[in-house]
Amino acid sequence: MNRNEIIDAIDRGANYYVELFGRAEHMEIVHREHYSFVRPKGDIFGIRFVYDVRLDGLPQEQQRELIAEIKALQMPVWLNLGCSDEVVLLYSGKEKKDPPVEPSPDGESYMAMLPDEKPDYPPQTGVIEVLTQEEFSQWAGLVNAVLSGGKADIHPIYHYPLCREGLLRCYMVRNEAGRAISAAAGAVDKGAVSLEFVATLPEHRRQGLAQSVCRRVVDSAFDRGAAIVTVRAVDSKAEALYHSIGFKRY
Repeated sequence: MNRNEIIDAIDRGANYYVELFGRAEHMEIVHREHYSFVRPKGDIFGIRFVYDVRLDGLPQEQQRELIAEIKALQMPVWLNLGCSDEVVLLYSGKEKKDPPVEPSPDGESYMAMLPDEKPDYPPQTGVIEVLTQEEFSQWAGLVNAVLSGGKADIHPIYHYPLCREGLLRCYMVRNEAGRAISAAAGAVDKGAVSLEFVATLPEHRRQGLAQSVCRRVVDSAFDRGAAIVTVRAVDSKAEALYHSIGFKRY
């Protein structure tokens, strides 16, 4: 797999991650000709996000009109890493820049691992695969508490079918009292898997728990035949974690 194919896989993982939020009873996915977005249907909380933006190759005036239309939705937007310099400039008013050589403390970075790059991991004792509705509710509660300030971005009931159907393979570590303290998941899009929802309670960090659940996601992905696992690191600390288990930065 060459560099461009890996970048495409990172974009594919990001877009698929957003789309999974929309695959729930309380959510909807809206496909328009050149972009898509997810939003809640009614009063139940859910994320709003624009993704799969396809503006490259269109006349510049049409690009401007579509960008104005997207911005009017007032939602966060994922612009593909592979989109043109022209689209980035029109959307942000800034020229597209190559990623910095060194990770930024607050900057996002993009990483991937191919099957032959995976290190030999030690046994991931204590990591369980989430299978039941009850386990998923516990997993979602931890993820929402750590990553979303307690908001139910992942609904403990309505998003459970993603887990049941194998589209989101979830893993967690529990303490002696049975409370979930660390979690992660693989978003499974056929031959590509993206590592998502990495979360550990603050009081249980620096114990190797995040490494363990992330390794379990990677092992599971490649054992089931994935051609690539991707991840988007939100800052330098996250990048260091993913680098420690074998991911490379792109």
